[in-house]
Amino acid sequence: MANMYIVFDEEQGLCFAVDTGSPSISAEKALNKFGGEKLRYILLTHGHFDHIGNAAEMRRKYPSAKIVIGEGDSSFTNDDSLNLVGHFPGTYVEHFDADIEVNENSVLPFGDKKITVMETPGHTRGGVCYLFEDMIFTGDTIMSRTTGRMDFPTGSSTDMLDSARKIAAIEGNMKLYCGHGNATTLDFERKYNYAMGNITYDDLY
Repeated sequence: MANMYIVFDEEQGLCFAVDTGSPSISAEKALNKFGGEKLRYILLTHGHFDHIGNAAEMRRKYPSAKIVIGEGDSSFTNDDSLNLVGHFPGTYVEHFDADIEVNENSVLPFGDKKITVMETPGHTRGGVCYLFEDMIFTGDTIMSRTTGRMDFPTGSSTDMLDSARKIAAIEGNMKLYCGHGNATTLDFERKYNYAMGNITYDDLY
């Protein structure tokens, strides 16, 4: 139901995963081929079940990896009313505590490179984006032409608009890897995403 990403840096012999919501045979095969011991981080953009559901199991399989989540969503990993398991019958999250809690401008060392954190509340209070080289992993903050829902616990439409415009202000045309749907780019979203402030009522109707 949600996108999971694995980024391999072959030059450094390291990798990280983003939003390990459910078991993935293809992801596990790729990790084992590259070397599961090279997995450094399991980065969680926010605390909903479809993004965190397999994190605890992945950490057991790959103990070199640290689970990372935004400080504001740290309680979601143990609270089914917040992670939405309580709202969607048949879903499940193994409760766990993250190894690292991050906030605005936190920096995660990744070999001789770095992963930078941007706080982007709106979908949840502790939602974050992860910036690495020319990529932004946006979770459910920005998706192609739209944003994530704001009607779940701790969501906020005001925060979402602020976060979207914060992302729009990043320099360059970075690639956006979203929590659901296809990847997109900053230039495309600046032009077509209502939340970034460049579409009027007349454009929509």
